[in-house]
Amino acid sequence: MMQYIDTHAHIYLEEFRDDISDVVQRCQEAGLCEVWLPGTDASCLKQLEALSDNYPGYFRLFAGLHPEDVRPDFRRQIDVISQAIQSGRYTGIGEIGLDLYWDKTYLKEQLEALTLQLDLAVALHLPVNLHVREAYEVIMPIIRTYYDKGLKGIFHSFSGTLEQARELTETGGFLLGINGSITFKKSQVAGFLPAIPLKHLVTETDSPYMTPVPFRGKRNEPKYIPLIVKFLSGLYNVPEAAVAAQCLENARSLISEQ
Repeated sequence: MMQYIDTHAHIYLEEFRDDISDVVQRCQEAGLCEVWLPGTDASCLKQLEALSDNYPGYFRLFAGLHPEDVRPDFRRQIDVISQAIQSGRYTGIGEIGLDLYWDKTYLKEQLEALTLQLDLAVALHLPVNLHVREAYEVIMPIIRTYYDKGLKGIFHSFSGTLEQARELTETGGFLLGINGSITFKKSQVAGFLPAIPLKHLVTETDSPYMTPVPFRGKRNEPKYIPLIVKFLSGLYNVPEAAVAAQCLENARSLISEQ
């Protein structure tokens, strides 16, 4: 049976409260050997840790302040998150980044929160999981300042251009997170992604969001990773097993460098 990895799932959220044991069972039955759980703020740390405790060794935890959750009290939140990260229970820092799609009210605070967390990642030699929505032109100049500082990580749900993808992977050493959005008819990334070698990609779901075709509109789960792998197999014209194995290797290489 093929082994898969989901490098971005929020199955600790309320949407999974009533059937989390079934969700995890379906993950395992689908061949998911590992699932990474990125946090979004300080309040979700307990849920992350509780889920990890219930399934020892199956989940990897990331802690961070999501850009949509940045408010005037962001420094307090980051202090709590920083303490949790330094406990040794967390593999990396995320979900962090910039989001200018919904609201630009706290752009200044988003930028400061991002820089604080990127600096923390560099100081602790931890990978980051980056959320970027309608903000590539803003975040790229910031990320470039970290190219020579050893920062590594994943651009979750990558939605930038081919030029940005090439720069981030070849110069920046980042991986691109590919999820169900790649299967959508309007996906622009699907049009150029084969120009990016598979060694720069990782698979993710962003559960409960971004459910791949043909289940779009339903709650997403890590069990749908094989659908993403199948789609990538068609894009790259390589066997599904090769895609799954390469994405798993890429993800594990990222954390083995810590």
